[in-house]
Amino acid sequence: MVQTVQKSKEEWKEALTDDQYYVLFEEGTETPNTSPLNSVKDPGTFTCAACGSPLFTTETKFESGTGWPSFYSPVDEDAVALSTDFKLILPRTECSCSVCGGHLGHVFSDGPEPTGQRFCMNGVAMKFTSDEADSELAASVAKRQEEAPYKIGLSQALPGVVVNGIMGGLFFSSFVTRMETTGIQSPLDIIPLGVAVYFGVQAVVKCGRMSK
Repeated sequence: MVQTVQKSKEEWKEALTDDQYYVLFEEGTETPNTSPLNSVKDPGTFTCAACGSPLFTTETKFESGTGWPSFYSPVDEDAVALSTDFKLILPRTECSCSVCGGHLGHVFSDGPEPTGQRFCMNGVAMKFTSDEADSELAASVAKRQEEAPYKIGLSQALPGVVVNGIMGGLFFSSFVTRMETTGIQSPLDIIPLGVAVYFGVQAVVKCGRMSK
């Protein structure tokens, strides 16, 4: 079980900067392209700015073009907690530190392989420690990654599977209707079939990520 850290608002305010507290415990968002962590490429670990718990490594960091530090997976399955956020009306997946509950950012399904996830994090909510500066931290993180590697959960994969499945079904239905009514009269008439196959493949890929 994850050992949690609980403090009062006053204690967190005293321990953190105003910007850190705003993001972590008032669920704020930093201005894009302002975090020094955007440019970090050295091997190392990104930890929670509040409690110091390991969250991500440089190995899974990628340039998303969004202006926020982005990763395709956390350290392991226990590093972060995910929940549904309706603040913008449409549901989003909120990402928080599993140890202190601090808000880190949001997760989207437009990241690179092998997970297809984009953990879009606020840089101010994290600190970076290079492997060279702390070899003990690097070793403990590597051990966690080996013992409990992060895997895509059903709640993350299901929306993509459903949406792509529905879109594929709609285009396939359109193709079948065309075949039953007028038949194929030009190469353009088979376009819906190609689109249906594309969405079908995407649904299978998103489903398969759960086992990786």
